[in-house]
Amino acid sequence: MKKWFNYKGTISGKTYFFRSLIIGLPLTIVYVILEEVNYYAGSLFGLFIYLILYSFRYKRMSAVFKDRIDLGKKLFYISISLDLFLEVYYLFNINLGQSEDIAIIDLITIPSVIFIFFILFKDSGIEKHNG
Repeated sequence: MKKWFNYKGTISGKTYFFRSLIIGLPLTIVYVILEEVNYYAGSLFGLFIYLILYSFRYKRMSAVFKDRIDLGKKLFYISISLDLFLEVYYLFNINLGQSEDIAIIDLITIPSVIFIFFILFKDSGIEKHNG
């Protein structure tokens, strides 16, 4: 069986940023267009985007939390759980998902955003990354 995602190794913050930008930006554009055409297909595609970008986040988390990997894994799983919860919530609550207003439930993404910025800007201390 072919492995689509390699969760071993680490990446630098710059590599994490550029991989996420190069892969995430076109996928996000497709997501927005697809969500306008068919909301359910767009939401399922959003879940697909999260799965792709989680491999980058995991590799960066492995570099930043190399000494405290258990803490890093807990924070990683909490952040992806919150992201996936919100995406699934919007999949079942179509009225709120298509609304332009910010709802209270959107605040659930704040811990994920803080975690992403932390692993993006934190120096890992690793000279040579192998991911």
